[in-house]
Amino acid sequence: MNNIPEEFNIIKTGHGYTIKGWDFNTTEIREALKGDRMLNPAFELASNSCPWDCGFCFTEDPNNPEGLKKALANEMTLDERLHLIDQARQLGARTINIVGAGEPTIDPNFWQIVEHTSAKGITPIIYTEGALRLTNPRFAKRLYDLGATVVLKVNSLENEDYQNHVVNSGERKMKPLKMDYFHERNKALEVLLDAGFAKHDPTRLAFDTIICQENYDEIPRIHQYARDHNIFVLFVNYLPSGRSSNLKQNAISQKEQFAIFDKLANIDKERYGINHRAIFPYAGGTPCSIRGLGLYVKIQGAVYDCPGESEALGNIRQESLQDVWKKAMHIREHFDGGCLPRELFWKRYISTQTT
Repeated sequence: MNNIPEEFNIIKTGHGYTIKGWDFNTTEIREALKGDRMLNPAFELASNSCPWDCGFCFTEDPNNPEGLKKALANEMTLDERLHLIDQARQLGARTINIVGAGEPTIDPNFWQIVEHTSAKGITPIIYTEGALRLTNPRFAKRLYDLGATVVLKVNSLENEDYQNHVVNSGERKMKPLKMDYFHERNKALEVLLDAGFAKHDPTRLAFDTIICQENYDEIPRIHQYARDHNIFVLFVNYLPSGRSSNLKQNAISQKEQFAIFDKLANIDKERYGINHRAIFPYAGGTPCSIRGLGLYVKIQGAVYDCPGESEALGNIRQESLQDVWKKAMHIREHFDGGCLPRELFWKRYISTQTT
């Protein structure tokens, strides 16, 4: 437990260093690890359905014969999802990252899921493309009132063509929606800002940004926009799961990512007075607390240690969440806020470049 990064203690900065729901300091993490308590799981609490077709979707089975984000057979029922939330709370969860499987906000049970999570005293963190529902101020206000944090897809704030391509970049390209994603997503961002999500400390608004060749030069500008508006950014490389388990040709190297991480740390020090190391995997923000302090449950019940793992620990339809939690003890013992799955992606990436 001596490897817990001090960067977890940087919480109230006014510049979006971390988000509400990930604001655990080193003492809280150490106590949770000693007490074998869960803090920050990630659950697919929504159907696999999504009208977009992102080529890097980590929740989608890469062997899906249709290649479309449709509802799967045998998805967890609403009662099963609610029971999963209850089990997580019993294990100590203070946050649930609602990552799909598809787009959470269009699931017919979305509000029941969020309301139940909030009623249990758990912060719901909603990962969303934003354009489909969050351009509606009333929808955003309802989320705000329930204490949710929102993580918005932002591959680019400047390059309209690239951003619109990303949401329809699967190998079996779907017919594009009659919607300009870039501009609708930007409307959602303004709605979220107007609703007050970024007026908190820690903030309740974040960007989810995969760094790749197309947006590499824009990353410092996204970072500074986020800092100036009190928005947290998950600057990441690809996960070796779902569709991105197949290596992406536009992936950046480990050297390139650490170079940009160092640049962001220098910007933080010189411009914002935030002193931190360029901690992997999120660069200018708090380290990861899902792997080791949570579990990842997919929509059909399979349980993994985190979203980047490829080997299931069990299934909550066959055993309790607590029983699966016990199986991950060996991972918690080596908790350091890092991301082994992304490191493995780099190793595979390097091997393809040298053969």
